[in-house]
Formats: sequence, C-alpha cells, structure tokens
Amino acid sequence: MSEPSPSPLIEAQRIEHRYEGVLALHGIDLAVPAGTFLAVVGPNGAGKSTLALLLAGAMSPTGGRLMLDGADVTARAGRRGLVEAGVALIPEGRRLFGQLSVQENLVLGAFGSGAGRAETARRLAEAYALMPEAVRQGKDRAVATLSGGEQQMVAIGRALMAKPRLVLIDEPSLGLAPILIDKVYETLAALRASGVTIVVFEQLAVKALQYVDRFAVIDRGEIRHRGLAADPDARETLRMGYMGADAAA
Repeated sequence: MSEPSPSPLIEAQRIEHRYEGVLALHGIDLAVPAGTFLAVVGPNGAGKSTLALLLAGAMSPTGGRLMLDGADVTARAGRRGLVEAGVALIPEGRRLFGQLSVQENLVLGAFGSGAGRAETARRLAEAYALMPEAVRQGKDRAVATLSGGEQQMVAIGRALMAKPRLVLIDEPSLGLAPILIDKVYETLAALRASGVTIVVFEQLAVKALQYVDRFAVIDRGEIRHRGLAADPDARETLRMGYMGADAAA
C-alpha cells in the first residue's frame, strides 16, 4: 500500500485572476506539501508572477480559494500578505532598497515579526552564513553596488529574517550568469534541507529541474502539466508543456 500524500502547506483551489477584465489565471489548482521544493515553470507572460503574488497573499484572486494549513485565507490578502503566517515572497527584480546597506536591508526583513534585538542578531548570523564571503565582508556597502547574484542572495536573506515556513521566489535566475544561478539554487536547496518549503517561479526549466522535487508547467494562465523532477520523462513533459503536444510529437 502506498503512503498517503502529505497534507498541503498551501493550496490554490480553482484560482482565477483578471486584470481589467483580462483573464490572467484560469482554474489554477496547485497543492504544495510542506517540506518540498517545487518549480512552477513557463514562458514569459504565462502567469507565473501573478500566481506568486496570489500564493503569497499579496493580492486577492477574483475567483477561487487560497488555503493555508487547511484553512481558507483568501480574505486575508493584502499589502503584507501572509507574512505573519510564515509566508515570504521574493518578487521578480528583488526590490531591495539600493541606497541602504546590506545589513539595513536584512534588518528590514525582520520588521513586524516581533523579533527583539537578540533574536534579530541571531537571524542575521543565520542569513550571513548562507551568503558569499564578499557579501558578508561588504555588509555596510550599499546594495546598489553589489552584483546581480549578490543582490539575489541579499533578497533571500531578507526573506529569511522573517523566519518563514514557505519562501516563494519569482524568477531567481533573471539576469544572472550560470555560475551565480547555481549558487542561488544551492542556497535554496540548503533552505529546503533545513525544513523550509520552497516554490520557485522560473523560465529556466531545465536548470530548476536539477534541484527541485516537483514541477508544474504553467502556460496561458493554466497548469498544463505537473510531475516529479526525478521522473525519467520529466524533460519531455516540460518540452510538451512549453511547446504543446503536437509540437513535441
């Protein structure tokens, strides 16, 4: 007898979203079990960023429900999203405060989490432990002076300052050299190993497949395929998801 599937930490149920009448997402069903590393992959304009914002509770869907720990949290969507419930979003483009230092950006990540001075210092130490030596040594530098890869690591560290259970990261590979993309994914894999659930929204599907447990292909606002990264047919499934069954035949 097969083991029962773990209960979802977060789940989209028939989620729809419209922008000024234009349907961006249609009937999205997506369950993310706790402790997994999931990639939602698809071409530009497929709906990845919209889904990331909705799963983070940063905006409300126009249809469907968002469930967290089995409870309906759709009505809790707002500017701070589900931060207090342990959900952290790293948006596309990172959105760091470029003129503030690395450390100032990190400390802002703990704002509103109730962490005192000692706890904030402990979280800073944990965040710095994941970062390249150049970032640790340059903690007083303005973030705008860092490379794209270094800024992405700071964005991950800022999210960790809130002690999240779930990290959603939109386009982590955007604009980065291959060696830096690997470093970002290695860091995310280390977080997953520590018990944090990770969801990446990514165009570089083959790269994501090297690190994640599960994947879902989104295109034109719908989930087209889903599967396990370890499946021998996973890459062919991705190709079908991007190109369509006829093109893959």
